[in-house]
Amino acid sequence: MIDRWPAAVVLTVAAAPVLAAPTDKTQMLTGIVQSYSASERRFAVKDESGREVAFAWTKDTKFNGVVATGAKVTVRYTPQADGPNLAQTVGILK
Repeated sequence: MIDRWPAAVVLTVAAAPVLAAPTDKTQMLTGIVQSYSASERRFAVKDESGREVAFAWTKDTKFNGVVATGAKVTVRYTPQADGPNLAQTVGILK
């Protein structure tokens, strides 16, 4: 039984990076804010190709400046399959 214990530890440690990888799927988008609602914690950004992307934020989202309609921003976000993308950081560009 003692011989199996190190093998189980090795398998657990080896599997840890594989389990952590799916949670780190952040992407970035730069564009112009098309709409903004502080009460709903949502905003939409139109990228350079004309595609409009919806975002939501939480208390953990980091803002570098004030988001407003017409502002140029870079958003680091986690894509969501069933709703607006979750903004991780929002940086205002000048």
